[in-house]
Amino acid sequence: MLSRHHLKQRGVVLLAALLWLMMLTVVTLGVGRLLRDEQRIGSNLDDAQLAFRLAETALQAGEAALPGLPQLARLGTMPAVELNGPTSPFTLTCRQPRNPPPWQQGLCLSAALAGQAYPAPWQQRDTAGLELLHPCGAARRVALQPQSSGHYCPGVAPGPWYWADPHYLIELLDPRYPAPDGSGLLFRVTARGWGKQAGSVVTLQSHVLLEPAGGQERPWRRLSWRLLP
Repeated sequence: MLSRHHLKQRGVVLLAALLWLMMLTVVTLGVGRLLRDEQRIGSNLDDAQLAFRLAETALQAGEAALPGLPQLARLGTMPAVELNGPTSPFTLTCRQPRNPPPWQQGLCLSAALAGQAYPAPWQQRDTAGLELLHPCGAARRVALQPQSSGHYCPGVAPGPWYWADPHYLIELLDPRYPAPDGSGLLFRVTARGWGKQAGSVVTLQSHVLLEPAGGQERPWRRLSWRLLP
């Protein structure tokens, strides 16, 4: 028969074992949670980097598209009334059905140039409440992945590699910007890229000078760029 002293010792050992087991459980759960948090942070960083690369791709695509703009040869001499008129290739809504099919959206007229109080194009929303710089807005798409054939807009059907292809807007700021060889065309290109999630979004912007035509093609030059908040 066990004495009272032996029973007391066994109770102390059992209590110590339970305490150690509880501590081990807490540590295990804490390490598991830390690993999950690190994986989530790493995944978010990867997604943000993907969105940045796609936004950069769209920014470069928008800049490279400048020499092919409609009515490019006339922009520098177009009167202000015509530039802000119904036949202008650039509009405050960034949509112009009179333009050739590749350019019926994505070309924006600066509010300052039009003499009107309008938000910047990348901050505007259309009548349906969608941002202009959105896959279902007025921006130009850089096609990098297959597009879903059904019900793409107004609800975006995520692509197989990322949430949506990057898009960009081209805004005419000054058709007679001073340049070394005469008057150039000053544009602002705003591009947006998304990662695998809709919330992983990066917006880049550049100011680009399309210089006077010296040969068969007008050279363009990036003056500055920035990351928008």
